[in-house]
Amino acid sequence: MAAPSISKAAFQRDLPALRDELLDLQTNLHASKSCAVAVIIAGSPAAGRSETVNSLLEWLDPKHIGVHALGAPSAEDKKFPALWRYWQKLPARGRMTFFFAGWYSEYLGGVIKGDRSKDHDRRAVERIVQLENMLMRDGVRVVKIYLHTDHVTQQRRLKELCANKLTSWRVSKEDRWQARHYKRVNRVVRMCLQATEHDAAPWHRVDGTDEDYRLLTVGRILRNELAAGLKAAEQKYRKWPSEKASKVAPLAMSQSKRRLDDDEYERQLATLQGRLARLVRKSRFAKRGLVLAFEGMDAAGKGGAIRRITHALDARQYQVVPVSAPTPEELSYPYLWRFWRHVPEQGSIAIFDRSWYGRVLVERVRDLTPAPDWKRAYAEIVEFERQLTEHGLFVAKFWLQVSKDEQLKRFKARDEDPLKRFKVDPEDWANRRYYDAYQTAAAEMIRRTDADNAKWHIVAADDKKQTRLTVLKAVCQTLER
Repeated sequence: MAAPSISKAAFQRDLPALRDELLDLQTNLHASKSCAVAVIIAGSPAAGRSETVNSLLEWLDPKHIGVHALGAPSAEDKKFPALWRYWQKLPARGRMTFFFAGWYSEYLGGVIKGDRSKDHDRRAVERIVQLENMLMRDGVRVVKIYLHTDHVTQQRRLKELCANKLTSWRVSKEDRWQARHYKRVNRVVRMCLQATEHDAAPWHRVDGTDEDYRLLTVGRILRNELAAGLKAAEQKYRKWPSEKASKVAPLAMSQSKRRLDDDEYERQLATLQGRLARLVRKSRFAKRGLVLAFEGMDAAGKGGAIRRITHALDARQYQVVPVSAPTPEELSYPYLWRFWRHVPEQGSIAIFDRSWYGRVLVERVRDLTPAPDWKRAYAEIVEFERQLTEHGLFVAKFWLQVSKDEQLKRFKARDEDPLKRFKVDPEDWANRRYYDAYQTAAAEMIRRTDADNAKWHIVAADDKKQTRLTVLKAVCQTLER
């Protein structure tokens, strides 16, 4: 079958209007900041990936565009979960980013070479499809384009590139390998594209044999996707109904009546802190890492529990991430972006004082997020934590359960202490009115996101000393298991 082509006259006739349409859409995208656009440009060697992106950059305003060709993961990249480096490069609302192969780079390469297990490939597909679905729902339009060409054209272009000293660097060993195994590569690529084809982000296959046809076709795809993204963002949740409270049994816990005296508390505290210190200094921990997430009602003692953990650690080894309402910058990205930024590298510890669970707690209870968004967050959070544990990070999550009476007692004590008065603000008192709703939301959250490798620890928090010891013991057990 002959490759599709276009005459020079038709190309020159259609090009100006297409360029103007794309520029107008990009201007609307930047002005409205209603969505972002992530363009995956993948393809066979010499199919015109670089030339296509270069031409598009000439048509558009480059100030609002990012271009990333991340290549094989570096030694530093390998210290983090596989998708971490792509989360760092995602575009904010109002911007567009071109990824050369993007998160398909390692997947396609591994499948083509056949050096991965079927389970590994299946899991890679799950991660990719889940990521793209989440990005689309969080306002990032994912546009996937695969450029291909026939074998004769590919061989000719590679030969021309290699013959010129100024362009020979563009032909890698990987390109030569794929050219030699053209049929095998094409067969595997078709399987890969089929496996990652889904409604939220379909693949657009474009024949790159005729350069003018390729450029106009890719330009039209981008134009249509930009227009669709802007329209979808405008219509999304213009008005959403209030969500009726779920019928989930609230949390109920019995508090130990045994009170520790100061000497016994300090002895047990020192023992547990020493135990933790030894665990994170083991050579094996250098290839792992630890993520701790703390949730609970205001005044439940999260800060005090965290401080007893950090007192056992080397300050160079950990980071405490205090989480409050998202900033305007954070709101311009998918909601998990601000947590992916703080994922620890191997051998390090990240402690989140409040976490990604705000999506299904405060944002749900205070009606800050549409119900479809917080409802889908359960599955997205489970996937996020699974990626952390698959990379070798230990994950432990704590819900500190303080009773309503004890919370009121602590609020009043803080109000009366000039050194602690800053800890209670009007928002804390407002949240107290929603105490029962938070309890219901927390119960559903724990039920739907508890996992063997990312367990919830529900800690009775009316007794501060017992709370801190219980948390420290659970952290140690998480590392020891």
